[in-house]
Amino acid sequence: MKPFACLVLAALLLASPAAKAQGPSERKITCDRGPVANKTYGGTAWDIYGCNDNRSVAVVTARGNPGMPFYFLFTERNGAYRLSGEGTGKPEITRKAYDDLTRLSQQDIQALVKETQKAAPRPGQ
Repeated sequence: MKPFACLVLAALLLASPAAKAQGPSERKITCDRGPVANKTYGGTAWDIYGCNDNRSVAVVTARGNPGMPFYFLFTERNGAYRLSGEGTGKPEITRKAYDDLTRLSQQDIQALVKETQKAAPRPGQ
């Protein structure tokens, strides 16, 4: 991952609702495995990152994506996935990606999670 992308991803994840909702006894989610794939959502490129809880997936604007900076996070609770997103990218771009992401089935999301589990976390993360 490029240094700028690392910085953006870390800053966005720290500011995310999922991270804020974590209490002191909960482990913070870190999504540092990847990018493991580049996918197209809403007609633009997005990088896929795995998270340390082995259940969550971050979908981050890829280089050249006019929606940058923005990320989406699929988090799993009680067997169901929740999609959240945050950033300052162009809303018309991120909305199209959001629409595509909300159409993913539980099986689609689980396949992304499985794909990310093949990658090792970045050293020093």
